[in-house]
Amino acid sequence: MICRDLDTPYSGMLPGWVAGEYASNDIHIQLAPLCKSAGARLVQSEVVGLDLDNQQVLLKQRPAVRYDLLSINTGAIPLAIQPGAVTVKPISQFMPKWRHLCEHIQPGNKLVFVGAGAGSVELALAARRSLSKQIDISVVGVRLLPGHGDAAQAKLQQVLLQARIDWVQQQVTSERPGLLELSNGEQLAADFVFWATQVCAPSWIKHSGLEVDADGFIYVNRYLQSPSHKHVFAAGDVAHLQGQPRAKSGVYAVRAGPYLAENLRRHLIDAQLKPFRAQAKHLALVGLGDGRALASRGNWASIGTGWWHLKQYIDLKFINKYNVIPDMLNAEPKVPNAFKDDLPEDLMRCGGCGAKLAADPLKRVLARLPAQDADHVRLGIGDDAAEIIHSGTSSLLTVDGFRAMVDDPYLFGRIVAHHSLNDIFAMGAQPTAGLAFVTIPLMAQVMMEEDLFQLLSGVTAVLNEHGAVLVGGHSAEGAELSVGLTVTGNPGTSTLLKGGAKSGQRLILTKPIGTGVVLAAAMQSKGQANGLAEVLRGMDQSNAPALEVFQRHQTTALTDITGFGLVGHLGEMLRASNTGAIIELDRIPTYQGALKLLDDLHSSLQRANEIALRDFTLDNGLRFDDPIVRLLADPQTSGGLLASVPADQSVSCCRVLSDMGYRVADIGEVTTADWILSRPLA
Repeated sequence: MICRDLDTPYSGMLPGWVAGEYASNDIHIQLAPLCKSAGARLVQSEVVGLDLDNQQVLLKQRPAVRYDLLSINTGAIPLAIQPGAVTVKPISQFMPKWRHLCEHIQPGNKLVFVGAGAGSVELALAARRSLSKQIDISVVGVRLLPGHGDAAQAKLQQVLLQARIDWVQQQVTSERPGLLELSNGEQLAADFVFWATQVCAPSWIKHSGLEVDADGFIYVNRYLQSPSHKHVFAAGDVAHLQGQPRAKSGVYAVRAGPYLAENLRRHLIDAQLKPFRAQAKHLALVGLGDGRALASRGNWASIGTGWWHLKQYIDLKFINKYNVIPDMLNAEPKVPNAFKDDLPEDLMRCGGCGAKLAADPLKRVLARLPAQDADHVRLGIGDDAAEIIHSGTSSLLTVDGFRAMVDDPYLFGRIVAHHSLNDIFAMGAQPTAGLAFVTIPLMAQVMMEEDLFQLLSGVTAVLNEHGAVLVGGHSAEGAELSVGLTVTGNPGTSTLLKGGAKSGQRLILTKPIGTGVVLAAAMQSKGQANGLAEVLRGMDQSNAPALEVFQRHQTTALTDITGFGLVGHLGEMLRASNTGAIIELDRIPTYQGALKLLDDLHSSLQRANEIALRDFTLDNGLRFDDPIVRLLADPQTSGGLLASVPADQSVSCCRVLSDMGYRVADIGEVTTADWILSRPLA
């Protein structure tokens, strides 16, 4: 599954969120545990196009992903009158803008929803419930509830009047700050505007080469299959069902889902596809924001609290189907008979020769990677060993690596590279080259080759961004995806060590802590997508710019925070420097949800790392079982740098790092002797 976000909102519950009926987590489907339970891989990225000839999905700022069979259900986007207009979809971008509105809207302000369909009207009524009665709310559209009968339209018009929401029966022709131009030549004042109008397909689909209609929606036949490309299926708002045109509504998408899934299975085994027939009519339920809902079907309509309870029941049942999932993490994997021909002939795999991948797929992968050339590399990939030209009298050498903690092999490769480079940066050095040891799980050969390409693409992308190149390595088959990376580096003008901290200096940390427990939660299908997303962004952030800032601010000691946790690596620095420290726990940044997750679970190294906490004295009523104390022992992947900086440089150093995008913090003071964990008195 390829998706821009790690969770996806259910549009049917969005008005309930605006009205305050639901929390954000209530209306989102958590994709990571859902994919894990289904045995699917989740790739967090944005699709920007298709290469239909080579059967590849083109992604934003990363290598394409190949497919044998492609299913598209991206939804549609509002057709705003001009660029820059604030649209309701995608919902993930609307929600922070709505929060911003709630913080800044004032009595007397004018809020306008452009569009008079069910979605726009529901949002307007929900807004009326959640905002001050002194806010002026309008809905603009030529026809109220298009596609519904006259009875529903009349009832809704009366509801709008009672809620003091104006229906402006016009079309918006243009928008400029504070003003909307209407089709009758009049102007409508507007402090906040949201567009919920007619929809169109994402622009990349129109240029994909698939057969599309005039609005860019993918033509599909009665099997939900593209007539122009038999390996492509589509459903939902992004599809145009030939011979069965329907309004863009989630009702049709939901009903098409089982047919789509069945036809994907049948296509893979070359069986007869199953035709889908969209229903001609359906029961529509429109929330009115006051504990009632409007029910409409054809020319019949009714309003009541019972309809609202029915809508809530349907919505919650739908989203719980995807969020409340059975524990399938330990299920035995099975290969259907139809796919067994894709597996290697000999399933009893040889463990000799390092269980290497075959030469041909490895050769093809290396040919697809960017050329790994550099002035300091005399011999690189292709020889029995690499030959590096030394620029000085010595080189730095480090090795690191681990099993995959994310589904996406490209992102995994990037994280491993960042993590491995941190040891070089912690020495104040410049990386020059890397050697990779990659283990790929047994799959069809073409899939193993693609995983190797995606992983090495992530590794080389990060290496190349930092002036280093991949000069060789080894590939092997194994039980799970893993990679080890050996990195060489040239020392800087002065090598930074752990043992250079001096009393009176300040300790600066460049990243939050908590990756271990958040990743553990994700592996057990716990936690929230927004916390995991923040951790993934943090792990994919380079510490190289931070090193340059530390060097300019006279840093005397430096280390990176990895498997021993903040407390373990801090202890190494203090012992090496023969100093103490007072750590102010309220200053330490943490990843979202990490402290709360420690109540229920922890990473595998947590308890062993907590032994290091006993070296510290707890001040001001702290206890060893306090979550913030325990989080100091949380093992970090691609964590931050910890630097000892002169006190008069600390404020400037933190300001520069913050401006560069780091969640940086001055977490305490280096002292002469005592090791103290402290927090302010209440």
